[in-house]
Amino acid sequence: MSYRQIERRTGVPKKKLCRIVNSQISSLPNNFGITKSLIKKLDYSGNHVVDGKYIPVKEIVLDDETGKIPRSKKRRKVVRGKVLIWGADYSSHDIPHFELGNSESCFVFDNYFRRLKEVDYKMLSLTLDDKKEIARAAKRHYPECVIQLCTKHYIAKINRILKIANIKIKVRAKEKQLDKLFVSDDSEYIPTSRFYSMRQAIKLTNEIAELEFKYELLLDFQNIIISIVSAENYQTAIYRIESLENYFWPKRRQMNFPKEQIRTVRKLLLDFRDNQEYLLNYLKYPHLNIPCTTNLIEGLNSQLELRLASIRGFESEQTTENYLNALIVKRRLTKFTDCRRQFTKLNGKSPMECAGADVLDVQNWLKVFHF
Repeated sequence: MSYRQIERRTGVPKKKLCRIVNSQISSLPNNFGITKSLIKKLDYSGNHVVDGKYIPVKEIVLDDETGKIPRSKKRRKVVRGKVLIWGADYSSHDIPHFELGNSESCFVFDNYFRRLKEVDYKMLSLTLDDKKEIARAAKRHYPECVIQLCTKHYIAKINRILKIANIKIKVRAKEKQLDKLFVSDDSEYIPTSRFYSMRQAIKLTNEIAELEFKYELLLDFQNIIISIVSAENYQTAIYRIESLENYFWPKRRQMNFPKEQIRTVRKLLLDFRDNQEYLLNYLKYPHLNIPCTTNLIEGLNSQLELRLASIRGFESEQTTENYLNALIVKRRLTKFTDCRRQFTKLNGKSPMECAGADVLDVQNWLKVFHF
């Protein structure tokens, strides 16, 4: 809620509310301190999902020697802000640590993994997007950690480079128009008496065939990559890769496709070869139960964005860190209510409880900090 809404409910001026909130959150225990004090009782799975999130922080206005009048606090601009680096344990959704840095750099990620290593957090696997600096920093402290690239991010990158999303939309739209020409959903033909419908069906069928023929190479390549990264098991994925390398690509590059399409597919194929191992680790090590996407942390990013929607920009780094610490501590102590599928069992428990912490221990710990 915004301070303006709280002011209407309580009658307390929003400036005073802001001072009260800042005072309270600055006295909260540090999130990393919570993890450190309870790490022996927390039974993490070791499957870690990590990502970064941009946080708006207003620029610091210094005295200008050129004689210009400095901006007031209200006029400060959000130019760069900070980046929140945080991760969650996959099985419990608990957030053991977070770092606040200027960018998603190796230095910030190195601090993040170093501190996790300090408290003996076991990390069997790490799921991340396509930022290679995260993997390098993780391997520095967890050399045995299995790296898994987010398949959802990778497919999205393939789609951006191929630039055929609009083509697929056009094809689906024409297919829907074609379906409407039939008498019913169960009908397999158009009556010969409906001349207009038959002419439209012929026209739409030709347009669909023309689009699929023109972008055949790109559409087929995209479908093959999707079938590989979403295969049922590792053996099936390897079989499809062999088919791609030995049959699809050698034959297609000799056909009369536009040179631009050939260059695009060649570039993406080289990129896939470089990332193949990290895209299929979740299939190669099924006993580790490695997540193949960063959906968990992306969901937390969305929740954080909603929480900060009423804040255009924090006034200082310290206030930013205090707010984020408060939100994460609250998240760790809030019981789940809407978990689905394999995580239904988490409902009714907080992330710390799901990680193995005793409820009574958590309550006694909170009393010590008067939280």
